[in-house]
Amino acid sequence: MSSWSRPDPLMRDLIHLINARRHDHGDTDAAVDTLQAFLEQGREQDLLTVLAALDEDMAEWLFDLVAEAACSVVLDGDLDEKPAYAVMAALELPLQANLPPPLKLKIDPVATADLLHRHLRLPAGTVVRVEPRLLTDATLELMTLQALNEHLIALADSQRTQPITARVHPPVENTAFLIFELIGAPDPSLPEALEERHRRVLLEGLVEQCPELALAPHMLEAPVYAAYAMFDAQNAVRLHRLADETAAVWRDLDPVVRARTIVHLHTQCGNGVYMPVWTDLFDPELPEDHGPLWTSPDVWVFTADLPIEWPGEMLTNRLLAEGCTRFENHIVEAPEN
Repeated sequence: MSSWSRPDPLMRDLIHLINARRHDHGDTDAAVDTLQAFLEQGREQDLLTVLAALDEDMAEWLFDLVAEAACSVVLDGDLDEKPAYAVMAALELPLQANLPPPLKLKIDPVATADLLHRHLRLPAGTVVRVEPRLLTDATLELMTLQALNEHLIALADSQRTQPITARVHPPVENTAFLIFELIGAPDPSLPEALEERHRRVLLEGLVEQCPELALAPHMLEAPVYAAYAMFDAQNAVRLHRLADETAAVWRDLDPVVRARTIVHLHTQCGNGVYMPVWTDLFDPELPEDHGPLWTSPDVWVFTADLPIEWPGEMLTNRLLAEGCTRFENHIVEAPEN
C-alpha cells in the first residue's frame, strides 16, 4: 500500500492558494499569512520543495510571497488604524577587490539610518534600524528564512535583539549586503528604483563610513527583501564551491587524461526557480556506457528575480584559469509540473 498520507491543514491551505492563483483570484494577505505560518512552524523545507515542483511563472509568484512572508510582519495596533509593518530589507553594495583581512565592514547605524531615510525617500514616521556591520555572501549563506522571520518578529515585539549575525565571513565575491529594518512602514513594499543623484549620495555616505566599499554608484540598485539578498548570496557561494571542487578534481587527473577531458555543465529547466546545477568530467576515449569520470553533487540555486549570472560563467572562468578549455553545456529538460 502506498505510504502517501493526506496533507495536513496548513499544506492544504498552501495548495488552495496555489490553485486560486492559477484561476486568477486569491488573497495576497492570506497567502502571506499561510507562508509565515510555515516559517513559524519550522517548515521552511516544505516551501522549498513546493517551489521546486512548480512551473516557472507560479514559482516566481510564490517566491515573491515567500520573500515577503519572511521579511515583513504586521505591527500590533489599534484595529481602527491603518496597518503598519516591520520590513527587513537589504542593499547590495560593491566591495573593493583584494581586501586584506580582517574585514571591518563597520558602519554607523545612526548616520546610515539617516542616509537611508533621506535617499530612499521613506514615508514620515518610518523608523529605520540598521545592522551595525555589512554582511558578506559567505555570512548570509548560513542564514535561513526562519532566522530572518524570527529576527523580525522579535524586533516587532520590541524585544531586545542581537545583531542578525555575530560573525562576518570573508566574501566569496566583491559584494557586501547592508541589512536594515523599517519599523512602522505604511506598507510592506520597498522602493522600486533609485534616482541617480540619490544613488550617488547614498553610496558616497556609506563609503565615507566604510572605506572597504567601492565607490561605484552605477552598481547600486533599489533595496530588496532580505530573503532575496540571502538567496542571491547563497547562489554565489554554492556556485563558487562547485567551480572549486570541479577544478580540483580536473587538476588531479592524469595529465594525458586531463588533456582530453570534457567538462559538462548541467542545468535543469522546466521546474521553476529552484534549480539543480551539477558537473560531469568525461573522457571521450572511453566507451559511452562507461559514464563520466566524476560527477559533482547537485548544487541547488534560486533564479527568481535574482541577479544570478549564468551558472556556467563562474565555472568556466575558474577552469579556464586552470588551463581547461573543453566545455559542453547541457540543459536537462524536466517534465512539466
